[in-house]
Amino acid sequence: METLTSAHTLELLPFFKNLPLAIFGLFASLWINIFFLRRISINFEIRGRTALNKDNTNGVFHQYFLAITYLMIVQIIVIILWGVALNNLALIKDPLDAIMFAGSCYTTMGIVTEVMPTGWKFIAIIIALSGLFAVALATSTMISMSTLFRRAWLLKHASRIEAILQREKIELPDFMSVEETIKVKT
Repeated sequence: METLTSAHTLELLPFFKNLPLAIFGLFASLWINIFFLRRISINFEIRGRTALNKDNTNGVFHQYFLAITYLMIVQIIVIILWGVALNNLALIKDPLDAIMFAGSCYTTMGIVTEVMPTGWKFIAIIIALSGLFAVALATSTMISMSTLFRRAWLLKHASRIEAILQREKIELPDFMSVEETIKVKT
């Protein structure tokens, strides 16, 4: 009985050895995402509202797609940072392999085979966990920005939408005109 306990204790030692790095990496990844995603969202809100106030709906669309591009760049940066950490710790010798492995775990695609040394495989789970949180944060940021994007789209296409509804004789109960919808959302 004592031998079984000591054998399991020895199996857990590598887990505890890489736990501090895993926790640090997870929180660093979350902090980077929260820090930059919030700023991207605020920047879009300011620039998008400025464009909308000037009746420049295309400017809102441009700012929206630019913000989404920035969201993707943040994710690429975090993947590269995970890869650099794996390479600097000599867990994966080739820098490109380290970045590919980090990206495979971060996106939970699993396309790269397990290249981590024994005792360090737990890091892959933490990288995946940080990626899942990053996707959730980026998605919520995009959804929060889509309200202004939708308002600009409705403003640009209001007359066409109204014409189609009238031409097709479509009456929707409790339907506000597109202009009324835009005013309510403002």
